[in-house]
Amino acid sequence: MSHDVICALPHIPDHVTKILTPLSCQLRVVPLQTLAEEEFCREITTAVGVIAGGEYYTPNIFRAAENLKIVARHGVGVDHVDLEAADRHGVWVTNTPGATNQAVAEFTIGLILNLLRHIPNMASDMKKGVAANVQGEEFGRLTIGVIGAGGIGKEVLRLSRGFGARAVAYDVYPDQPFADQLQVEYVSLKELLRQADIVTIHCGLDESTQSLIGESQLKLMKSSAYLVNTGRPAIVDKQALIASLESRTIAGAAIDVWDTIPPPADDPLLRLDNLLATPWAAYNTKTAVKNMCHRAAEEIARVVQGQRPLHAVNSPTF
Repeated sequence: MSHDVICALPHIPDHVTKILTPLSCQLRVVPLQTLAEEEFCREITTAVGVIAGGEYYTPNIFRAAENLKIVARHGVGVDHVDLEAADRHGVWVTNTPGATNQAVAEFTIGLILNLLRHIPNMASDMKKGVAANVQGEEFGRLTIGVIGAGGIGKEVLRLSRGFGARAVAYDVYPDQPFADQLQVEYVSLKELLRQADIVTIHCGLDESTQSLIGESQLKLMKSSAYLVNTGRPAIVDKQALIASLESRTIAGAAIDVWDTIPPPADDPLLRLDNLLATPWAAYNTKTAVKNMCHRAAEEIARVVQGQRPLHAVNSPTF
């Protein structure tokens, strides 16, 4: 008996093939994120498993997927998957915790350094024949505030302390031994926003973090402070951020996460000169992508062999 497995990524890595082909899995690439829901439903009807990207899994899709046993997310966030619908239809949903910690943390530090030293603007000016030597700030003399001190947030804190920066963190589940070891102070969200010169977001998206950073929160930040978001777009109220950047209530922001990729050309954030924009790229290193693919494939392998996945985020009804 063969198992139809869809890979929603641009191609199927060799190591994924090596894991799944011996288990009679027939792999096929389907760009699910580009499909309308009706076409998506047709494609997934025979699938037993999916190595999933950022596409949305709605109740209609789970109803159409009569043979589906697992949606193995290629990444950590599962906010694009209707977990209640997955539960009702007996479908496991898994993710790959830890696979991108180093990649996202390093990218975050890169964004911070670019903001503080104005590197993108100077590099662009140099290519235009303009040598505008802009004075910046030294990271090690500032305070970083990390919202969400999970795997990625902790790595950002570790790297930041390596620069000598003072570090504060906000998390609903404080890890005091970690904080003591690295000399990180846990504070309330309000205190973090008041104290930090750089605020960086690494919490997951759920009902409690939807628009966590809005107008009132942005007003607590220093006028010289920067906001960095490599988490999820909906954690920050977009209109409030635009207003803050336009009025220079905060000095600037770096945004790597968007509702759509690419964002519309007329997105008002993109016209702001104090915004550094990148295309949801923080995770994208060779090692991180390989890790995510490998772990997602291993979860599918477990399920097709009748085993429980290691990193399930739901409790399906069978």
